[in-house]
Amino acid sequence: MKKMFLAAAAMAMSLPGVAQAAATVTVNFSGTTAVPANNDFQSQLSGLGFDFYSSLGASLIANGPVSLTFEFLGSESGYSDTFSTASGLTYTETSWLENHFAAPILIGTTYFAGGDLKNFLNFTTTGVGGANATVGDDGFGIFLSRGATSGFSTNVFYLGYDDQITRKDDNHDDFIVKVTVNSPVPEPSTWAMLLFGFGVVGFALRRRVSRTASFA
Repeated sequence: MKKMFLAAAAMAMSLPGVAQAAATVTVNFSGTTAVPANNDFQSQLSGLGFDFYSSLGASLIANGPVSLTFEFLGSESGYSDTFSTASGLTYTETSWLENHFAAPILIGTTYFAGGDLKNFLNFTTTGVGGANATVGDDGFGIFLSRGATSGFSTNVFYLGYDDQITRKDDNHDDFIVKVTVNSPVPEPSTWAMLLFGFGVVGFALRRRVSRTASFA
């Protein structure tokens, strides 16, 4: 009986979509820059423990299938900037100054199969001379705590966009996003397979009990 339950558990953990480890994203970077005073959200970021950021050459690597939830925290831009994911989530800010750190605006939640988030997370702008950016580009900032070392893993990280990076203001406050990482919820088909598997085990156990009783 014990072996049957162990087999069922092993089968469940091996099914696609069933998380076997905590979902995290690894942050890699080669250099950091202090969040400057001209970042309109410097105090809010500092209050969260983020006094630095990294941009050019940085990477975000999901350790496996993850569910990503995005929240809009603030923007300071004279243009309409958009945050989007390759899966279809999109949000555009249209006001020159918005501060939602106290009450973040939900952008949405999406599934990511794992690996490098470059080209999956993107910022774009309508600004003349502005530069679109994805992970690893100069205009795509990842906020960091003091003393953070490359290669750390986290389930929450913060992004900042600089839509005029060619002007080198380097403040990355034109669009700030909070990202929360969770294990993905199994698809309905996966739940069906799980229920079927445990049903088979239950049926086998019931037959075993019935046969034992008949020989008693």
